[in-house]
Amino acid sequence: MDLRLIKIWILSFIVALGLMHHSRTRKMFHIVFILCLYSLIALLGFKEYAIRIIVLYGFIMIIWTLYERRLLFQTFINLYYIRQDNTLILKAWTPKWKEEFQNEKVRLNKIILSKWKHIFHEELSPDGLVHIGSTSIENIALAKPFHDVAIAITRKHLPQNFREDLEKAGYKYVGAAPHTLFCQDHWFFNVTPMNEIGAKGYGFDLHVLLPPAHQWLRESLNFCQYLTENPIDRDRYSRLKSEIAQTETEINVYAIKKQKLVPTLLERSRQWVKTR
Repeated sequence: MDLRLIKIWILSFIVALGLMHHSRTRKMFHIVFILCLYSLIALLGFKEYAIRIIVLYGFIMIIWTLYERRLLFQTFINLYYIRQDNTLILKAWTPKWKEEFQNEKVRLNKIILSKWKHIFHEELSPDGLVHIGSTSIENIALAKPFHDVAIAITRKHLPQNFREDLEKAGYKYVGAAPHTLFCQDHWFFNVTPMNEIGAKGYGFDLHVLLPPAHQWLRESLNFCQYLTENPIDRDRYSRLKSEIAQTETEINVYAIKKQKLVPTLLERSRQWVKTR
């Protein structure tokens, strides 16, 4: 058996799994598939070709994964040009954030509600924008003052005219958000000019969610409500934010390091919802 080929396959397989969408089920499928493929080839009497075939499969998987994630790569390019200032800013929760959200909801609804309400999800977005993210968690000690908002729609694809109406309202299209596959979450930014931040806030990060991403929105809303009603975990989350901010100044690094705690709190919010 060629150890060099084995090393090449292991490396290619790890790279492919790393690039792949974060679904554990999907990653486990590929691991089991590789083991079954090797066993089948050996059973058919072609064991000497097994590693070569599996190396080829590993490289095909890398190419396919890169093709799948091409929209995500474009998103990061667009994000760089739209949000050129990546400096981390954290502020204490203030009732003004609720007011900023409501004002934006009213403003945006004047542009899109009458024309597009028929495609809004009746449960998740009955009247347009919903408030998610840390600025929606009442009394949280620290949060980025940039509001995360969402609209869930029932269409399989983002209507081009809907996108154009959002862009007329000041929302620049970024691309596919990184937590979904096949562009199920369309990402828009509305960044407030520096001279208007005092009156309007820092801006809005809008997710327009297609049906496959609706569960992500449900869990995001439950997560925020759980932390609003559970001060112990809310303070724990705030302390982590504060610790990260002491050593990091970039939003991207901050977002990655928060994942140390977010999955645990997300699972607690799921259990909390079941008991309500």
